[in-house]
Amino acid sequence: MARILALEFNDVQARLVVASSRGDRALVEHAFCVPFEPAEPREGAEPPNPGQRIAAALAARGIGRLDTFVAVGRTQIELRQISVPPSPADELPDLVRFQAMKEFNALKEDWPLDFVPLDDQEDGPRNVLAATIDPALVDEIGKTCEPAGLKPRRLILRPCATASLWRRSRGAGDSQARLLVDLLDDEAELTVVVDRKDVFLRSTRLPNDPLTDPEALKALLAEIRRTMGATRNQLGGQRVEAVVLCGDGPGHKELAGHVQEHFSVPVELFDPFAGMKLSGEALRSPPEDRGRFAALLGMVLDEFQHVSPAVDFLHPRRRPIPTARRNAYALGGLAAAALVLAVVCYSWYARSSMRTEIRDLSAESLSLDKQLAAADKKVKAAKEVGEWIAEDAVWLDELRWLVEKLPSSENAMLTKVTLRSTSGGGEISVDGFARSVDIVKEMERNLRDASHGVVGKDKSDDPSQKPYGLRFSSSVVIQRGKP
Repeated sequence: MARILALEFNDVQARLVVASSRGDRALVEHAFCVPFEPAEPREGAEPPNPGQRIAAALAARGIGRLDTFVAVGRTQIELRQISVPPSPADELPDLVRFQAMKEFNALKEDWPLDFVPLDDQEDGPRNVLAATIDPALVDEIGKTCEPAGLKPRRLILRPCATASLWRRSRGAGDSQARLLVDLLDDEAELTVVVDRKDVFLRSTRLPNDPLTDPEALKALLAEIRRTMGATRNQLGGQRVEAVVLCGDGPGHKELAGHVQEHFSVPVELFDPFAGMKLSGEALRSPPEDRGRFAALLGMVLDEFQHVSPAVDFLHPRRRPIPTARRNAYALGGLAAAALVLAVVCYSWYARSSMRTEIRDLSAESLSLDKQLAAADKKVKAAKEVGEWIAEDAVWLDELRWLVEKLPSSENAMLTKVTLRSTSGGGEISVDGFARSVDIVKEMERNLRDASHGVVGKDKSDDPSQKPYGLRFSSSVVIQRGKP
């Protein structure tokens, strides 16, 4: 009977779940929180040691060393959606890391990098959601676990584990976009799920608990609105069609009413413990904030049902190790044996030995032809990658150039900037508002130079963003290879 410990922690508290397997089902034995700050802090007392607090809580419950699965939040990692050229699945990990080295802010060669494929096509550009974490944070997590004798076996991205548990409760997926809202202490994780894929992840700090604080509620509603808008832009106009709140207490029900009133979409309350079998302390004293245990329960069920986590920083996706070429070795050995036999028995079996040698060399030649064809395919793929890299614009330089050329904020503001690579370089589309047509014309003149062309697409009066009275849309064409 397998038994595991799921753990997550921040500066305030840790949450833990201990569960054992019953076939592919989970029996939850413990589900509890460990606060790091004492109920009545004393002046001059030493700051709490999270590792020792966790170790003491486990010892008090008689929980020894177990396989440990740790969840990390969205705020603890760096996340990017990136695109790579057409490629088979086994070459995707190398291409993703290569592209991520250019697009991530702090990624280094020794940083763990994992990703979630957003599409399955191999004959077109591949889009992935790539995530990386600082090795120093991985070491810090390991040191926090040491006092309890725990060693993390998996390091899983928390919102992906929450989404996995929710999808399991829903059964088969569909193409509708749903926004999962997971409230955790003073932050909220917002995850958009479409067709059994996690397509958009973000996290936001809140001033307090939105279930009890009106100001925190306003902040949460504003973040939900921003997430819906960003998702619509990323998914080509597809809207979030439902909101899922992790938790079903009275506060969650009241929050659901506010969300439905503000956004006119269905709101679902999701109890992570629904359908879970409890025993022991978890049955006698279930946790009060049940909604905050979704990620831990998702990790437990994924492990017991042999489902690979969407993102695991301790076991990231890598290129498969090629199998040994036993057939080639066998042919080589047979050829060598035939030659030795020809030398030893030449005087008696000359003609027979020659036939054997010719047959073996023909087989070896056929094997080498196959290897040569495979090598040509890899050379062609490498050439395509090189051409794609050479044509790609250096977007950080282009954005800096754009900021330097734009009018001041008193005269104009941008509402949307879209970057797109093209075969000749790239294109920057900008939408915004300006005080007058003259300012837009001056902006377009400033944006034209030897390597940039400007196309004005639309200008119309729009008083919705005072003091700006004109809405405009322009496109800057980047021409690579020109001075």
